[in-house]
Amino acid sequence: MSKSCAIVVRAFDGEAPYLQSFIDHHRRIGVDQFYVVLVPDTAPLCRAIAAENDLCVIESDGQRVRDATDHVREDYVAVIDADEYLHPDLIDFIQQESFQSLAMPWRMTATLDADGFASPSKSFFTFPQIKSVMRTRHLVRLGLHSSNSKGKGARLGIRDGLSFPVHHYYLRGLDDLLLKEGGVVKRTLSRSSGRRSVELGSLADGPGHSVESFPSRHARVAYVLRMLESMPMEQDPYSLSIDQSMLDQLRDDADQQTRAIRNELLASVNNIKDVFLESTIREQIIDLQLCLDGDPARTSFQKRVLNVLKADCRLRQAWPRRLSAYLQSLRWSSRDDGEA
Repeated sequence: MSKSCAIVVRAFDGEAPYLQSFIDHHRRIGVDQFYVVLVPDTAPLCRAIAAENDLCVIESDGQRVRDATDHVREDYVAVIDADEYLHPDLIDFIQQESFQSLAMPWRMTATLDADGFASPSKSFFTFPQIKSVMRTRHLVRLGLHSSNSKGKGARLGIRDGLSFPVHHYYLRGLDDLLLKEGGVVKRTLSRSSGRRSVELGSLADGPGHSVESFPSRHARVAYVLRMLESMPMEQDPYSLSIDQSMLDQLRDDADQQTRAIRNELLASVNNIKDVFLESTIREQIIDLQLCLDGDPARTSFQKRVLNVLKADCRLRQAWPRRLSAYLQSLRWSSRDDGEA
């Protein structure tokens, strides 16, 4: 007997231009039902798309995915975001195997270009942050990255999930960042980790950029873009699209400051990118590969990014002092030689 599969996804109207592409992909690979978690009385664009596609809408004041737990009737369920795409072979694996849960790593890509998301060629890298697919008969409560379950069924880790990475389109263009920042559409999530303020010391004496304070999302975007610069281009196996008319409408509804906001966002991300050292990026690539080759455990993406960024910032801040000390030592050495 065939096993059914569902997706639980949070959405807000800033993602509406990309939502139909998300739905189409998962219907093509065999997902049976979608549960879209929305804040009551918000996201009219997402609600219209959900109605057109006969999706189930779950009302939740805090957009808590756990509120969808009692609604899911399918055999397996995955909780993912609207910029995450499940691997086509996952559905066959579900049909052939019996397991309680499977942890799947991110296969990440991003772009600042308007046409980069739909482009057939992209760079990717794998990161040991996870999304999970669960057997619902063992399910206690849904969670964003992993869910609580009971029973003694097989719990498959990232090593098994490497065959089914979740394609995470972390940034689908500069407009995507604008929408996520609330520059056009007010964010409906009760909390957003992307709004956490990151404080760094001034780099005015270093590379000449001001990156003293910024949302943590900018740091994560900058990290992904820097990592991708060292990765080869390859064919994206998935067919993606953007509802350009909807995206244009969102921009047209914005105030006259949209262009300035976009420029500020771009400058912020590029300035943070410049903080990451080339040697650090090479080390990150090696470290992540060693992690995935071993017995990988879930890694906090934000924590790693901020730790790496702060370490590189400290190094850059130290360079002027080291250079000044070195030049001072040369001056003293020259004076001593002259006196001798």
